[in-house]
Amino acid sequence: MSYDITLCPRDAGQSWEDALAAADAEDSGREADEQALTEGVETFRRIETRLREVLSGELETWVAEETGGDVYGELTAPRTGIQVELFDGSAAVSLGEREPGEEPSEDSGPDRAQVLEEARRAVGIVAAETGYQPFDHQTEEPFDGTFREGAPGAEPAEATAGQTGIARPSAAEIARRDPASLRRRGWVYLVLGVAITVFAANRLASGESGVLTIMLLVIGILDLLGGLFLLSVGRRAAEDERIRLGGPGESGSGPDAAGTTPG
Repeated sequence: MSYDITLCPRDAGQSWEDALAAADAEDSGREADEQALTEGVETFRRIETRLREVLSGELETWVAEETGGDVYGELTAPRTGIQVELFDGSAAVSLGEREPGEEPSEDSGPDRAQVLEEARRAVGIVAAETGYQPFDHQTEEPFDGTFREGAPGAEPAEATAGQTGIARPSAAEIARRDPASLRRRGWVYLVLGVAITVFAANRLASGESGVLTIMLLVIGILDLLGGLFLLSVGRRAAEDERIRLGGPGESGSGPDAAGTTPG
């Protein structure tokens, strides 16, 4: 199970249901806005800098490098199970919840009190940097700085659809599996591969056959192969998504797919 806190803008008198729905609404205009991406990444970097002062253990981070998604950055502390994500219009802090009767072991990392204190401070940092208000999904009330583990209504991460949880794929993984992102990365690799391969070939043609030239040639060929692979994976992912959403796929063409009989 996981304990989830969502942070989002909330106007005076606005219900949390409306505030969370507004934060979760897709905004394709901002997703394609380079300035919004730059500002979002800058905010995440400020959050990351402050989190490194309060979270224990090694930290893993990921930041968006291109437009087309609503995830600006993600930070995970494997030792404590704390995860922080910044989205376009909201943020989330989550941590794995201790199971009933579970006792800490010598190699389990910080004690639970320290983990909860670090998570509480993480929520405060994200709120301060974004101006968002925190909402506790376990109590369905504004987060007051207290983690009420085992609270009535707490559900496994798989059951809290649309909210951040340790059990679901990370934002970075979701972004990397996006068909459009895969295609863009594929074309980047292809262009780099062509440029490096041509450069290396010109060096070979001029008689420069040293180690550097061979390395450049190998890198160029690998980039070409990687680009072709990503384009292929992107096409398959797009086809799978069309099938999942019920749209026509490549296998959906033809007379039988339309429900008619020839003749």
